[in-house]
Amino acid sequence: MLDYDLNERGSVSLYEYLYQRIRDDILSGSIVAGEHLPSKRGLAQHLGISVITVEGAYDQLVAEGFVRSVPRRGYFANELPRAATVPRLKDAPGRDAGSAAPGRAFVPVSDLPKTSLDGARLWQRALKAALASENERELFAPAPAQGTARLRRAIAAHLRGSRGMDVDPEAIVIGAGAQLLDTMLVQLLGREKTYAVEDPGYLRLTRIYQACGCDVCHIPLDAEGPDLHKLEKSGADVLHLMPSHQFPTGRVTSIARRYALLGWASQRSGRYLIEDDFDCEFRLAGKPIPPLAAIDAPGCVIYTNTFSKSLSSALRLAYMVLPDRLMGRYRQELGFYASTVSSIDQIVLAHLLETGEYERHVRRVRKRARDARDALVAAIAQAGLEGRVRLEGADAGLHKRARDARDALVAAIAQAGLEGRVRLEGADAGLHAVLAIETDLDERELLRVLGMPTGCVSALADHLWCSEHGVDDGIRHLVVQYLMLEKEMGGELAEKLRTIL
Repeated sequence: MLDYDLNERGSVSLYEYLYQRIRDDILSGSIVAGEHLPSKRGLAQHLGISVITVEGAYDQLVAEGFVRSVPRRGYFANELPRAATVPRLKDAPGRDAGSAAPGRAFVPVSDLPKTSLDGARLWQRALKAALASENERELFAPAPAQGTARLRRAIAAHLRGSRGMDVDPEAIVIGAGAQLLDTMLVQLLGREKTYAVEDPGYLRLTRIYQACGCDVCHIPLDAEGPDLHKLEKSGADVLHLMPSHQFPTGRVTSIARRYALLGWASQRSGRYLIEDDFDCEFRLAGKPIPPLAAIDAPGCVIYTNTFSKSLSSALRLAYMVLPDRLMGRYRQELGFYASTVSSIDQIVLAHLLETGEYERHVRRVRKRARDARDALVAAIAQAGLEGRVRLEGADAGLHKRARDARDALVAAIAQAGLEGRVRLEGADAGLHAVLAIETDLDERELLRVLGMPTGCVSALADHLWCSEHGVDDGIRHLVVQYLMLEKEMGGELAEKLRTIL
């Protein structure tokens, strides 16, 4: 039986402390691969805590790939690949974990989600305050190539608090959007390298790398993340991936696959992983998934992120964290660039981070996304789709109404002995999810019949570069953007699905 002194947890919540201790025991080998973990009820009785607390810890371990759940048998520790000395994960402070994926289609101003408008109003207030109160010399002074020291310090503090990363502000580079930073990374790493991207994925990445004169290969996904075997055969030098919440599939790269990818990158000099953590702040249930960079002992992960999802893509604010061996090369080879983000914008963002206004805004966005998801889950049930719906990844963090709807669906499916014709995949991982539908209509025809607003729902096939990487399982997959899907639209979508099915 696992035995932990819960009095040592300090200010950390019970479920988070239990999660940390079990996770660290798996990493250290104290809990060996394949070991059967105690039952939720048994461990709860042994430690004198609630079953819900143990369930929360186990759910987080499953989400990150440390543990697997076997129906009617329990929980088992997963085998982790051998890795170079791996730094112990630094835990971010607990919070209610609650982005939309990179935008593809043009969205009219009238159709912008409330989040963008809220972000615009927040920015407007902060800009007025900065112009009225900040030092004029700081506001209008040219920013260094890497960005202002004040913003880099604020981002480092933000990463420490929200992602558990110890980042030197001197390793951060600010840029006018992720696309510019991607182009800058090609200049830094070299055009002669082969760049690998996930497929399905962010199609614009392929265009960016091709426009830079690079060879590009596309790596399909399996249940654990980018297919390692295909990556090894591809001849790639750099892999650009979204391990915490892949777009558009919503998959989370397992901890075992993360270590394997780090092993691949460290096997040969000049290999790198570009981690795109684009909607890390918007996991709707449980703790946020730790970034790949947090376990990067070899120093081969380039961490990138943007404020476009939380504030507005119109602001063009992004940053990257470079490993030590690349930082010196950046200063020597690219340090001549002028900063691509104005000093005023950098000071305004620093102010939002320093005062906590940004985090409060993120919590509001997360709640809105969670409400939209819960409304959709409940609406699907209320539309009479019980026998044809299966929900995946929707257990944690649901409001009572949605939990009740989920339980009714599971019971109805079990009673009918039917495989679900509709399921919601990756419903908690971030600001988008995949709606899987069994129908004779193809995805584009299905979109036409549904008639949802621009940017709200898209076909998964539209995010494939190589058609052979699609899954031919007779299921149609639609990508749903929570923040474009107002709560009342969930019922409309569910009713249209009921009519089609």
